[in-house]
Amino acid sequence: MLAALAPDGQTPLVGLPRNELFAFHLTVCNADFALFTDLQELTRKADPVFSNQDLSGSDRRTLDLTDRQSWPTETFAIANGDAKQKFSLAGNPLAVDGDPLKTPQAADFSLLPLAGLATITAYDAATKILTLQLDGAQRDLTVRYRARPNRDRRFLADVELRYNQSMSAPGASDAPFEILFKVRTGRWAYYLITDQKGDFSIVDTSSATPSISFSAANRTTLNDFPDDSDALDALASELSRQYPDLQRVRFLSDQAVPCSITTRTGIELRLGNQTLLRPLPNPPLGHLSRIRQPAGAGFLEQDTVHQVVKYLPNH
Repeated sequence: MLAALAPDGQTPLVGLPRNELFAFHLTVCNADFALFTDLQELTRKADPVFSNQDLSGSDRRTLDLTDRQSWPTETFAIANGDAKQKFSLAGNPLAVDGDPLKTPQAADFSLLPLAGLATITAYDAATKILTLQLDGAQRDLTVRYRARPNRDRRFLADVELRYNQSMSAPGASDAPFEILFKVRTGRWAYYLITDQKGDFSIVDTSSATPSISFSAANRTTLNDFPDDSDALDALASELSRQYPDLQRVRFLSDQAVPCSITTRTGIELRLGNQTLLRPLPNPPLGHLSRIRQPAGAGFLEQDTVHQVVKYLPNH
């Protein structure tokens, strides 16, 4: 913020009261932002806000991700009759912890004030109908709940900066705030299409860290699984239909690989100790897929970025 100062070089000509709020919208300009950014923490917030509220008196410059909360109330007149009555809510309830992916339950609602022996026994999220058990002496009841905000989806989040001790004093050097996002990670998957048989492998020979390993435990000869369904690996099923007479091998990295703007130039395809192709192209960020692998008694779904590689010396 720029402001004209008095002759002492310290005092703004127009004073600014402490705790004044500056509010902004955070807009994404890069269309590929979600491809290389881990947004799970952000999407768990019903109304995400980056704030310096708790940075006062701290040396930290990274804004905290918080969740703006709305707690409306609705009042209902009780009709004479049954002890169990149902009421339709006008708002859009959330689970009490604000997780937009959870379905609200009866325990996420409360009565104000504590209404005698009246209790909330059920909530139907599909119809937004609340069921109450009454004690017969109620005239009206007020229900309180956390509500889903009416967010403007054009913006990724809001930013709220309060003029507190975390902001530079007038005339002092700049001390900008920052917003940090986690990089997205995913396992790399190479699908080899070849007219050869043998002990194929993919090796990372670069000095980059961490090294990307493709161990034999994560190498799958897809021809051995002709009934592999789309639910397990949709891309493998598609390649099986396209190349039924060729060898198809999937190489899966042992660990998830962080997205990076730096290209790995040392990935090579080998047959035994012989290098066949080098460097292999890095899987593009847009080549997203998901596979399911056996894990215990069930399956584990994993995000991957993939690249199809063809080695066809006889074609």
